[in-house]
Amino acid sequence: MIQNYPRFLGEESEVEGDSRISIISAPLAKTLSWGQGTDQGPRALLDASPALEAFDDELLQETIQAGIETLPPLAFHDCNLETACNRIEAAVGKELARHRFPVILGGEHTVTVPAVLACRKVYPDLHVVQIDAHLDLRESFDNTPLSHACVMRRLAEQGIPFSQVGIRSFSGEEWQLVRERGWQPFTVARMRREPEWLAALCREIKGPVYLTIDVDGLDPSIMPATGTPEPDGLSWVQATDLIRALAARGQGIVGLDLVELAPRPGAEHAAFLAAKLIYRTLGYLFPVASPRNRAQGGCP
Repeated sequence: MIQNYPRFLGEESEVEGDSRISIISAPLAKTLSWGQGTDQGPRALLDASPALEAFDDELLQETIQAGIETLPPLAFHDCNLETACNRIEAAVGKELARHRFPVILGGEHTVTVPAVLACRKVYPDLHVVQIDAHLDLRESFDNTPLSHACVMRRLAEQGIPFSQVGIRSFSGEEWQLVRERGWQPFTVARMRREPEWLAALCREIKGPVYLTIDVDGLDPSIMPATGTPEPDGLSWVQATDLIRALAARGQGIVGLDLVELAPRPGAEHAAFLAAKLIYRTLGYLFPVASPRNRAQGGCP
């Protein structure tokens, strides 16, 4: 491991037995739109994580006992975007072959495409759930089809079904595509109109879930540290209710990424929130030493 590179939850991550979870840092930042710094997001999250309590206050368990290994960060300084994506896909595929649950820390949202492709090789009926402020359905952005603004367009071209939650910013061209394809994203406006939106989301998911969390999908009052903050967004309660429901489904969540965290002076709490959101998600997926199980709080 790179010298002095932090581990998720620090020294507390040293538990006996085999690890079931792999943390993969992918500090990719080659197609940024406005705010800079997403390449520093993975390290900021890992630096903040030792401040978490290993005992989860909602689940009343030490999820860390499931075994969490932080892998050496992937390097992208010496390669182009396509090669970087190949490295991410290979890294995720390797951990899946070890029967590990992959958690990818971005970096820009582009990291989702290769991670999903690796997971689909194992789970051919994979369904992607995207928490995001943006549709990310552009054909190209700044002449780059692998831009973070094109992530879901690339997955759609692969025939991968997806659901989008927290959306509140998109171009006219993207919205035209949504209408042409008959897609029904869960925009913030729609979520307000439909109090039962979570039940509707669960009904449209048929297979195991890959969850991608762009932190700008959260309300900027709790998540200001991102390159493109948008007013409104998911609260902590809405986000955890959603993730709990997905985890409780029969096929659950089989892969996870958190992207677009861009550290800001004075907003250090954002990295802590991101770390806790990952830890809470892992708790929903890996009940340990407790009678609580994922059937609790499932899809309505």
